[in-house]
Amino acid sequence: MLLPPPLEPTPEALGLAWISDLGTSTCVGPYQSAAVFLRARYQNTIGNYCLSMAVSIPEAVTFGREFYGEPRKHAKLIFERQDEYVWGSAERYEVRFLSLRGRMTDSAPTGRKQATYFTFKHSPRPDGGGFANPPQLVQINEDLTVQHAEVGRGELILRDSAHDPVSDIPVSQVIGAAYTEGHIYSTASVLCEVDPEAFLPFAFTGLDALDEIADSTVIRAQAARKGRDGRGRWRQSTNSAA
Repeated sequence: MLLPPPLEPTPEALGLAWISDLGTSTCVGPYQSAAVFLRARYQNTIGNYCLSMAVSIPEAVTFGREFYGEPRKHAKLIFERQDEYVWGSAERYEVRFLSLRGRMTDSAPTGRKQATYFTFKHSPRPDGGGFANPPQLVQINEDLTVQHAEVGRGELILRDSAHDPVSDIPVSQVIGAAYTEGHIYSTASVLCEVDPEAFLPFAFTGLDALDEIADSTVIRAQAARKGRDGRGRWRQSTNSAA
């Protein structure tokens, strides 16, 4: 189960992944972003739950986290197009955990569209004992003006990463791919406060695997030590009994 309560699954198990190139924004300027969503429902509202989001500049991380509660992380992003082919990827800690590729074959309708997605805004207590305040379920509404749109066939690749575990999502079929150009205006509101204990197991989406980061840092620091011969030296601490 990947949907935190009070979100509920919809009859069709659907997901959405995208990579975008924002030429400008009124908040932090131009940047690229990528995200993975799962279709969800809150009472009578159908939307997409934001499970993972990556952005190309640190300023965009702060804006999305502080205002909307999006699980944004800084990443290396690629978004390119050549003729009918479009591709992009998101990479963190040398793992390209999200890759999208598509071949656009047909035009699609343009005009005004609306989209809704959900996030959870929360922050930990300074002593690590739970949340500073009750987590909040946030609804983000997007007003899109699509000026150009194409559809076609696509491929989605989710790779294993301890820091971005999107590969745990079972993908049985890629329904299609789309390419759009236009403008997006977003607004957000708090739907409700959620039960801290019920939400706690799902509060990992905006965090990295800190234990692995610490282990890797120690290993690099130890390898950087050099002996008189100029070579790196590894240090290993062990407990043994014979």
